[in-house]
Amino acid sequence: MEVIWHKVKTLLQEKISPSGFQLWIEPLGPVSGFGDVLLLTCPNPFALRWIQSHYLDLIHQALAQAGGEGLGLKLTVPANGKAKGTPALRVSQPDLPLAAEKRSAAARLNRHFTFDQFVVGASNRLAFQAAKALARDDTFYNHILFLTAGPGLGKSHLSQAVGNFLCQSPAKRRVHYLSVENFANEMVRALKNGRMSQFKERFRKDCEVLLLEEVQFLSGKEKIQAEMCYTLDTLMSRKTKLVFTSCYLPGEISQLSQELRSRLTNGIITPIGPPDFPTRVNILAKKAENRGTQVSPKILEYLAEYVTEDVRRLESAIDCLVARATLLHEPVNLRLAEEVLQDLQAVDTRLNVPEIQKIVGDYYRVSLPEMLGRSRQKRLVNARRLALYFCRLYTQKTMVELGKLFKRSHASVVHALQTLERDRRTQPRLAQEVQLLEGKMAQAQVKGGWRRASTLRTDA
Repeated sequence: MEVIWHKVKTLLQEKISPSGFQLWIEPLGPVSGFGDVLLLTCPNPFALRWIQSHYLDLIHQALAQAGGEGLGLKLTVPANGKAKGTPALRVSQPDLPLAAEKRSAAARLNRHFTFDQFVVGASNRLAFQAAKALARDDTFYNHILFLTAGPGLGKSHLSQAVGNFLCQSPAKRRVHYLSVENFANEMVRALKNGRMSQFKERFRKDCEVLLLEEVQFLSGKEKIQAEMCYTLDTLMSRKTKLVFTSCYLPGEISQLSQELRSRLTNGIITPIGPPDFPTRVNILAKKAENRGTQVSPKILEYLAEYVTEDVRRLESAIDCLVARATLLHEPVNLRLAEEVLQDLQAVDTRLNVPEIQKIVGDYYRVSLPEMLGRSRQKRLVNARRLALYFCRLYTQKTMVELGKLFKRSHASVVHALQTLERDRRTQPRLAQEVQLLEGKMAQAQVKGGWRRASTLRTDA
């Protein structure tokens, strides 16, 4: 295992900044005697959680490249302060998913996602006020709220804030919180086990509040859509509170029945945009306060200047800053903040559309005219939709703007992205290609960030 781990570390050194590697990867050590599992010890539970959240995928990729495709991977913390290599270890494993019907809504809701913890700004004020009004039984059209936003912008926070508020209210409303994928899985299970009557009763009779995440995954699922329509009809007739979230507007979701689309748009549709600079500073200040850490306004503004994409990255910035200060026994300062930005690849590293088109084109050996052309050859279609996918992921271009850049209609862009999301879950080869290209995108960002990192301290 030590030989494999040495190879993995060598590969990781090429993908992670030097400071990040020394702080998080170097302290890890392999433990022998666990068969076909690479067991790595972490210095403390904080480090274990951080590595799980930020480096686990990279370690898995490096393990496969180092010849450990058949090996499992687990992280541990030495129990009772024992050194590495001792048998008494707490092995960290992800919680096994429980059947949704066996878990209470309160158990599934993130208790930190409350209205008090939501930082309001210009880009999310309408969504915040609408969610709060729905939860408080203020005047609200049809008791339906549709929250639409990109990843990490707060739609799940507001949805669960509604659930937490109602779970803690004196009336103790029966809240059902789940994703469309879980709804579909439960329905399939009920069909197989002859329990459709119980399934219908749970969602149509026992539900007083329905919080449904990621409704774009209803695309193409005709039977699930039909059942959802019947369920919504029942709930709407009883004025049940309904909150939907999606990365897309209802009109942008392809292969969605007109009947279901009509029901999803029967309330208030509220988009959430990226936070502006003052909101980002306030978010960072709130996160630092929640972690009991004092961070100067200058450092908060410094981080907010470069970390712009979403709330999750802002939270990661504060977590990483606190972790560095704690583990290195140093005060929070500008140098640590600079290292955080390098680790998060937030130092002016955003890829632009031409760079992404070139990376994808080189991988598939496709020229730009071929990518923008009309050929339906499979290789060209894959290159085209993956380029669109990564442009949507790494740039702030809207789908209308991407359509113009790729010489495609808005509907074609939406269809390409949703088809890719569906196919990557069912086609292992495509999923592998997406993963490989993600690595290439990350490497391109790192190179760009390190070239410009030297200017940070003087700019700050």
